[in-house]
Amino acid sequence: MRQVKTIVTFMLLVFFNSFAQPNKDYIKHTVSAGENVTQIAKKYKITPHDIYKLNPEAKNGINENQILLIDLREYKVEKNTVAKKENKSEESDLATYIVQPKDTKYSLAKKFKITIDDLENWNKVIVRDGLKEGQVLIVKKPLNPAHTIDASVKDSILDSGKYRIQPEDTKYGVSKKFGLTIEELEELNPELQDNFTVGAVIAVTKKGKKNILKEKSDYEQYTIKPKETLYGVSKKFNVSQMEILKLNPVLSEGFKEGLVINIPNKNLEFSAVTSDKSKLTLMKSDEEKTLVLLLPFNIAMIENDTVRSKAEFLNSKHGRLTNIALDYYAGALIAIDSAKRLGFSNLKVKIFDSESTKNSNSIASIINKNDFSKVNAVVGPFINSQVEQAAILLEKYKIPIISPLSSANGKPYPNIYYARPSDELMREVLFNHFKKNNGNVLAIFSNKKQENKETLLAQFPDLKVVPNNEKGGVTSESIVTLLDPTRKNYVILDTEKTGMILNATGILNSLAKKYDIQLVVFELYESLDFEEIPMKRYTNLKMMYPSVTKNNQSSYYKSFQEKFKKANNINPNQFATRGFDVTFDTILRIYQENGFENSALNLKSEQLESKFNYRKIEEGNYNTGIYLLQYTDDLTIEEAK
Repeated sequence: MRQVKTIVTFMLLVFFNSFAQPNKDYIKHTVSAGENVTQIAKKYKITPHDIYKLNPEAKNGINENQILLIDLREYKVEKNTVAKKENKSEESDLATYIVQPKDTKYSLAKKFKITIDDLENWNKVIVRDGLKEGQVLIVKKPLNPAHTIDASVKDSILDSGKYRIQPEDTKYGVSKKFGLTIEELEELNPELQDNFTVGAVIAVTKKGKKNILKEKSDYEQYTIKPKETLYGVSKKFNVSQMEILKLNPVLSEGFKEGLVINIPNKNLEFSAVTSDKSKLTLMKSDEEKTLVLLLPFNIAMIENDTVRSKAEFLNSKHGRLTNIALDYYAGALIAIDSAKRLGFSNLKVKIFDSESTKNSNSIASIINKNDFSKVNAVVGPFINSQVEQAAILLEKYKIPIISPLSSANGKPYPNIYYARPSDELMREVLFNHFKKNNGNVLAIFSNKKQENKETLLAQFPDLKVVPNNEKGGVTSESIVTLLDPTRKNYVILDTEKTGMILNATGILNSLAKKYDIQLVVFELYESLDFEEIPMKRYTNLKMMYPSVTKNNQSSYYKSFQEKFKKANNINPNQFATRGFDVTFDTILRIYQENGFENSALNLKSEQLESKFNYRKIEEGNYNTGIYLLQYTDDLTIEEAK
């Protein structure tokens, strides 16, 4: 356990029991007598999980007069009205449901006669963490927003500081658009205190103040034309589908002709959409820079475990996160050493143990007990909910927080940088590739992947789905009817069942003699390595998949590998390499002119196995550095062109 002992010498273990002052998107709730977490969650139209996330101690019960931190950002609940008594007709549409062992998103959507998008929009926890037994979800009857907009409502921005309320608008959203507070908006329009009606014309400019949105808008409004798809509109405006969906929650009800939606202004710079970003380079500075690593070592838990030895703990289920942290840290140390050898001798690094468990962590304590005013970047923690907690507490310093490992789509905070591309972004890169090559796109889904099918059809309506037969497989005839002899046919296979893989790849290999077919998978499932499936099938079909990493055989990587093995007596695994890549990229960025934030907007980098190409989506920052890899005839893997 030499690694653990080394780490202990770097640790400052401190404790703190209260949150710093939250920003304007968070409020404090004082618990009333008799209130429970479920009642409070329902009051604010959030889930109990959202309360536990920012208040881990609440899992052990809450008491009268206890202060809870409530997140309003994700749900767009107006702070001035959220605590008012809810309208009875609205209450009647709300209900809670406890997830049962065999529930799926698909079965719940069907049960409550809603869409999977509805379920995910009302319960972001299942997007982040997946559907789990015992979760308390909010369900309600589907709303009936006007999918066709009357002509009188279409023109939203009017002359003389006036604005016409659109179907997707909220009071909070309108006030934010025009640089007003909700109080100022209600002052200008007293009738809004009781009535916020689609189509109503309201004042949005204070006396002596120019109309901000009229002069420079972050968005422009667009009316969906006949036969248009989400994919088509995203390409027309050169923005991602995810950006459009996040700006327009109403699209969860469908992409309909006549619907007026917000589009990010095409004159704004979305740097990752274009390929002309410059590469990140070394830029030394005499100014001292400080990097903080906030990692879940759980040293106290190891030292206090009187039942198991340290080795037994690290090999247990509870030790998995600690093991990942140790590997990551070992890679990060080599990045720090390499940076100092390259001339960054004035780099100061602080390491803290976030002590992460299922119900608690020491993040608030660390931030309260230490001076973060001169910190240039924080890498970690590993879990998105804890990254968000750190971002809230450090917001006043405007410190970039880098989430290094999580593949879940994190919420859009301006000071969080999600370094691992999300599965959603990886699929978008795939479909952009199909479009660029004028491909005909088919998909084969196993019966257990029906949720994925619905999600993909919502994003890519032109997708052709191969029907399953009564045995859950596919036939040659069902595929042939959807193939195009004049174009390249990309066939997505989404299954973990070896039987279906055997069935589908066998048929596709025989059809590849007549049609141009390329097999596509979303990830390399273990079942793809089933010994009865010949590797030749994958190479013949040039199987393609999106990936956040690629193999590196360069001298640069071999040098890292040798240093790592010398220091740790073992070859680096994926977490160790990731630790190097994220840490080294972060160090280079904090030394750039105007710091990390400016470099993230304008510069890209490629390290040992990963690319970093951050893109601003809504208020968040997401890495779009994704590789499209494919098998070749000589059994190697190359980047797809």
